This record gives sequence, C-alpha cells and structure tokens, in this order.
Amino acid sequence: MVREQVYRQKKYEAKLVGDVVKARFDALKEVMAEQTSARFGELANIEESVKKNILEPNGVPSIQIPFYLNIAREVYSKARTFTGETLKMEAHAIADKWVKRGLRKELVNQILQQFGIPPLP
Repeated sequence: MVREQVYRQKKYEAKLVGDVVKARFDALKEVMAEQTSARFGELANIEESVKKNILEPNGVPSIQIPFYLNIAREVYSKARTFTGETLKMEAHAIADKWVKRGLRKELVNQILQQFGIPPLP
C-alpha cells in the first residue's frame, strides 16, 4: 500500500529535529573526516597521475585538462561501488559521454586503462 503524503511529510519532519541531526553529525564527524581525508588523498594521486602521465605528454591544452580529470573522478567514484563487468559498462558509459563531448578517444582510453578497464571499442 502506498503511504499518503501527510504521513511521509510527518516522518520527514521528525527526522529534521535540530538536536537529533546535530547528535548524528557529532557522533559521526570524526569517522567521516578520516574517510574523506583518505579518499581525497587517493583522488589527488589519481588526478596527478592522469595529468603527468597522460595529458601533459600529449599536449592537452590547459583549458581542457579539467574535463579529462573529471573522467578520472567519475570512474574513481564508480570503482568504489562497482567491480568487474558492471564497472566496465559504467566506465564505458562515462568515457563515451566525454568522447561525444569532443574529448580525444585515445586519451580517454588511456585514463580507463589506468583503472584497469579495457578501452572503448
């Protein structure tokens, strides 16, 4: 049975009590900061590697570098959730999107290969 809008709204409002939300954040703040710090370090290393090993040697203009780095960020995000064939399909969808936006396919494929994902066909 589908809940009526009134009940959904009441449940939502109950979750938004300021003291309850603050208590949840206070309890998790230290753990969230540790996890975020570790992820930021991993992501910075990936971005640095893409920039130094793929983009700069191929003479990518500086105005286009953020777009290629965005591919690495998106694939990194998917790699935290998916593996195997699912990761490959997700990464190929991301790569195809950026190739269709005008980025060079050979460079996009090199970024995928850095994650151990086969290149776009």
